[in-house]
Amino acid sequence: MKRYVLMIVVMSWLVPVGRAGTQRGGRTDWNLRAPWGATRQDATRNPRTPFKIFDNAYYVGLQTVCAYLITTNSGLVLIDTTYADTADAVLTSVRTLGFDPADIKYVFVTHSHTDHAGGAAKIKQVTRAQVGMSAEDWAVIEQPRGRGQGQENTGPVLARDLVLKDGQAITLGDATFKFYLTPGHTPGATSIEYQVRDGGRTYRALSPGGLGMQFGPAETPTFLKSVERLKQLGSWDVMLSNHPWLMPRTLDDIAKGIASRGQGAHPAVLGPAKIDEWFDAV
Repeated sequence: MKRYVLMIVVMSWLVPVGRAGTQRGGRTDWNLRAPWGATRQDATRNPRTPFKIFDNAYYVGLQTVCAYLITTNSGLVLIDTTYADTADAVLTSVRTLGFDPADIKYVFVTHSHTDHAGGAAKIKQVTRAQVGMSAEDWAVIEQPRGRGQGQENTGPVLARDLVLKDGQAITLGDATFKFYLTPGHTPGATSIEYQVRDGGRTYRALSPGGLGMQFGPAETPTFLKSVERLKQLGSWDVMLSNHPWLMPRTLDDIAKGIASRGQGAHPAVLGPAKIDEWFDAV
């Protein structure tokens, strides 16, 4: 892998794209040199129209922060929750797609930053779902300064619930989710493996625990080791990341491809070679 990560990048997704390159406040923005650098957007909490990605996977997140609804024959699973003040938007998206939030049995949080974990307490209140996160990241949000991760979090306090462990598998009905501890972006960033279906075909999907380069030099080796581990855990057919641009094919491109697909290949099924190439470029 190309070792681009050398310096701290704070709130990297807030930096407008277009000054590729380079300096911000005297520091190099290394995110702009990563595979997603040309496509990052300004941060916004605006909802995005929900849509079906696969037969059992739907997008219910925001314009710049992802959340995915996975259906099973025994209930629903939500991956990530967005912010505290956008949790209701996620629940509205679930309803818009024709599902009942009360059927959500599990909420799996990829990491403790407030744009992913912030809405978990509100969604748990509404759905009574179990909320799962790594022990390391539960510890982060339990600290007074940890809940917001440097961002305002006005939501209710989330009590520790389900602790996800490295290599653990959780099955709900006909779906199994497997968890891998991949620290770096946060101390306990957790990547999630599951199956997605398109017609009669099933694909191995990955939602990485956290890929943005939002850390200092001390965390760089850990981050790179986690990226390499994700590659070695493959082969992967599909990557659905927790920001729309942090994936080999952006969410916008996937949505456009689905809308115009017809009987062609699924636009989110990239295959192992393309995904490995993307990992190598980090």
